[in-house]
Amino acid sequence: MSGVVALGWALMALTHPTTTYHFAPVVVVAVLALYVRARTEHPVKIRSGLYLSAAGALIALITTAGVESLDALRGPTLWGPGGAPAESLLAIAAGFLIGLTATVTSRR
Repeated sequence: MSGVVALGWALMALTHPTTTYHFAPVVVVAVLALYVRARTEHPVKIRSGLYLSAAGALIALITTAGVESLDALRGPTLWGPGGAPAESLLAIAAGFLIGLTATVTSRR
């Protein structure tokens, strides 16, 4: 799941390098954990949640590094300083927390 979303993000970034896809790293990180949680009836163990979120984060980090190395993260940021790569790192951290929280909490 995360790989498919990451591939889509990379293709969009490569074809439109001055456009920033601000929430793509969040989705790349969290989608695997959210998918697993949607398919299970009960919350998963915290260790599994950590593994799922870490796998998504690794995919997002590799994608960020690849897209940045091809100079395709030239767009504007939401909060100014640091550039798009720094914003992507913050988005990856946010996605990690979202994915982890979603997997270990119960649905109401």
